[in-house]
Amino acid sequence: MTESAKRGRPRTFDEDKTLDQILQVFWKNGYSATSLDQIAAETGLNRPSLYSAFGSKKDMFLKVVTRFADKMEAHLRDAALAEKGAKPQLKAIFSAAIDLYTGHTDITGARYGCFAISTLPTEILQDKDFKDALEAVILRMDTQFGQLIHYHGKGNISEAAAFEASQILAMVIHGISIRARMGEDPESLKMLAGCAVDKLVPV
Repeated sequence: MTESAKRGRPRTFDEDKTLDQILQVFWKNGYSATSLDQIAAETGLNRPSLYSAFGSKKDMFLKVVTRFADKMEAHLRDAALAEKGAKPQLKAIFSAAIDLYTGHTDITGARYGCFAISTLPTEILQDKDFKDALEAVILRMDTQFGQLIHYHGKGNISEAAAFEASQILAMVIHGISIRARMGEDPESLKMLAGCAVDKLVPV
């Protein structure tokens, strides 16, 4: 057998695009309610091809958790860069998050809320890997909010106080995700987010 034959034929599909399709299936249905048949139907790939490219159903899910977190971080960072100061940047971040949660971005056109908050909590008691994945997403947001607040505090806000405010803001955005998935009006959610930023951020 030739070395080429051992390696198999090259893949003829776009792995990033396929991961995005897998993400949408899990995002809509959750982990437990998603079947490999649903993933195969959405991606147009059979099970052996899916296993070969992405591993098990669990492997696929954990891959798209990270993919979502990366996409969301880039989306929110772009929104923040258009503003100056902690409060304007945080309000822009919340507004961009609400657009994402309510299906008004190119990441998803559906009102699914936050992928991590919508899908991971129901699984964390059954599997430590899911718990670790959720903790990583939450810590990522806590840290980024905290760094932004501390930076703009210009020495007037301690790192500990900034991190405390960041954790509360993260809890607010997680609650907004749930309300967005329930169907609440995006503008009302943005008003609530703005109020939270005004009350919690002193700079």
